[in-house]
This record gives sequence, C-alpha cells and structure tokens, in this order.
Amino acid sequence: MRHYYIWVEIQANKNRILDEKVFTKKLKKCKKVGFEGIILGVKDTSGFGIYNSKIVPHYSKLEKEFEEKKDYLKKYIEIAHDLNLKIYAAIDVFSEGRTNDYSSLSPGFKYENWQTEIYGLDKNGKNKIVPISKTEEIRSVNAIDDFNDLFVNPIRNDVQNYELKIINELISNYDLDGFCLDRVRFIGLSADFSNYSRKKFEDYIGTKVDNWPEDIYILKDNNKSNSKELKIKYGPLFGEWLTFRANKIKSFITKVRNLIDNTNKEIEFLDYTGSWYPIYYQVGANWASSNYQAEEYPWVNQNYNDTGYAEELDVLLSGFYYSDVTIKEAEKNDKDDYWYSVEGAGEIASKVTKDKVPIIGSLFVAQYKNNPKKFKEAIEMCFKVSKGCMIFDLSYVDDYDWWKYCKIENKDDFK
Repeated sequence: MRHYYIWVEIQANKNRILDEKVFTKKLKKCKKVGFEGIILGVKDTSGFGIYNSKIVPHYSKLEKEFEEKKDYLKKYIEIAHDLNLKIYAAIDVFSEGRTNDYSSLSPGFKYENWQTEIYGLDKNGKNKIVPISKTEEIRSVNAIDDFNDLFVNPIRNDVQNYELKIINELISNYDLDGFCLDRVRFIGLSADFSNYSRKKFEDYIGTKVDNWPEDIYILKDNNKSNSKELKIKYGPLFGEWLTFRANKIKSFITKVRNLIDNTNKEIEFLDYTGSWYPIYYQVGANWASSNYQAEEYPWVNQNYNDTGYAEELDVLLSGFYYSDVTIKEAEKNDKDDYWYSVEGAGEIASKVTKDKVPIIGSLFVAQYKNNPKKFKEAIEMCFKVSKGCMIFDLSYVDDYDWWKYCKIENKDDFK
C-alpha cells in the first residue's frame, strides 16, 4: 500500500492557517488530487505552538496576527476529518527559538543553559566553545542548518523531558491520526560540547577525557576568511563520540515509542529525516535498522548498530531532496554518488533500514521551480522506490498552482 501526504508548515502557510475558510478550501484541494493526509506543523523552530498547551507558549505571544488562545489544531482536526483526511501533528523537537527573532518566551532563550554549545575557532584561530546564540564569535563545521535555529542540547535530561511532555500532551488531548517529529538530532558535528555533555560522555566511556575537545576532533584553519576551509582531524575518541550522540537520540525515540504504546489510541509514529545516510553521522541520528552495519562510517564499531532506531517507528519520511530524479541523471551531472538522486535516495534508505519500516520519499517542491514536468517525475519516482510520497510544502504547491501535477489517480498502481 502506498501513502500520500502533504506538509503544512506554520510560517509558510500563515495566511492560510489564520483564515479557516481559506484553509478549508486548500484541504478540499488536497483531497481532490489524492492526498490521504496532511502533516500540520503545530510547534515550529520558534518554540511556539498553534494549539492550547499548558507547556508550549501560544503563537499569539510571538505574532499578534494569531488569535489569542485559539486552538487552531483542534479546529483543523475537525475540518480534516470531515473531509475524510488524516491529520498528523508535526513538531520541531530540538529547536526552541530563532537567533534572528528573539523572544524571551522561546524555551531556548528562557532556559539559556539548554542551548546547544558549538565548538569552533575564534578570530585568532583558537578553540572556543560558545552557546548557539553566540556563534558569531566563531567559525565551525558541518552544520546542516544555519544557526538561525536555536537548537537545544538533546543530551540533557531536562530538555528530553520537556519535549516528551509536549508529545504526551498532544497524544492525550487530541484526536490525531498520528504525529511526526522533525529535528530529532543535533544541529551538526559541531554540537554539543558543553560541560554537561562532556560529563555524560565521560560517564559513557568510563574515563576522563584528557583533551577536550581535541580528543574528539581537531579543527585546522586553512583560510581564516572562509569557514568552509576549516578542516577536521579525527581524534582517538571520535568514533565513540558518534556512538554516544546517536545513542542519546535513540533513547529519545524509544521513549516516544513507549509513550505511544502506553496509550489506548491508534496513533502512528512518523519521523522526518534526510536520506543522505553517508553523511548523517554529522547530526547524530542513526535512522537505520539496528541490524545494519554502518559501513559508511569507518570510525565506529558494532556498538553503533545498536543506535539504529528504524524499528521504533511506524513510518519514516525520508527527504529525497535532489533535483536529479534518476541515478543516471545524477551520474550524467557528475554528482558525488548515486544517492544524490530521488531514485538513489530510495535505494539507500531501503538498504540501511533493511525495510524494517515503511519509507515515504519526501520532496522539496522549490527544487523543481519552473520545471513541473520534473516535479511530476519525482513524485512518480517516490512511489516507485518507496511506499509513497510526501510533498513539502503546501505553500509551494498552492503558490505555483501545481495542484494538477500532484494528482495521482491510483497510488497503489506503482510497484
């Protein structure tokens, strides 16, 4: 069975979310072209939410256009179900604020000790570790996001407990078909190097780290004017550090799984990750099967297998974020590897998860701007190489007026 979803991010769809009539109209279009469910962002990277929570600050406290105390999630669950659409609540987990949009109510600013701490070089080329809100003081490496997202430290117990309370609140109080986690990871290889994480890592390996952070890796400065020229020399504890971080992410995923299993509700558990597994060690999330030997990472031993969490999920949304649709196209365009394509992304996702969880290929619509034919080909490829397709985001489909290209007559015809 193939599945077809569309994501609705808060900021990109703000005007649609604010107007119930407009939003209802868009949901009717979703139903008409064949989407079976929407994934509605309910807490985004700001740390604010569009529902009535006893934990998460309401979006009206961040932007006055949102109606105070209005439960947008509750209303749109009703509308979606009236249209026979499934609805999933999506939360950005370990991002709790925006460095370029300060709010004292964003948890990442409210609890400053939660902020992930970044390892880099200062203007003199010396090692320096700073909170993410002060990254202008350093240059670092391997951040998948820019530092506008105020990531908190996934290793901290109080951070994990905060996020788990949010998930439990959603499960308990809303008639959801499921929920989807995003940003269940570190911001990049440069995080987290706080004293808190150092102590937890030392407990994990059973010994003190003599040289912090050089025993993890050393940064070499080849060109002080260009952060891209920073090079890494792996230290003796690099592999154990990767395993430690991935273990912390799996522990969180497992706690979420247990929360769901302890309810009497049928709630699907979705996770959203990138498909680029060979470089995903940078963010510390091992979405592979626990039976997969990570041959892509020569620094780790078999203990890394145990950090794989594919078996904990009901569905894995995997970002097939490539403009090349086929492997042949990627080869023709001199891409670094076969998986830099929609087709190849499907292959590597299947390989590392060992098909222990249904993979839903996910597309970033903006990558096909001005090329709707290619967009249609990408959708069809997702259905061929995975168990369906997720479109990110409603805003692009609507702004481009690409509804007709999203239409799928019978998604289960793809084999």
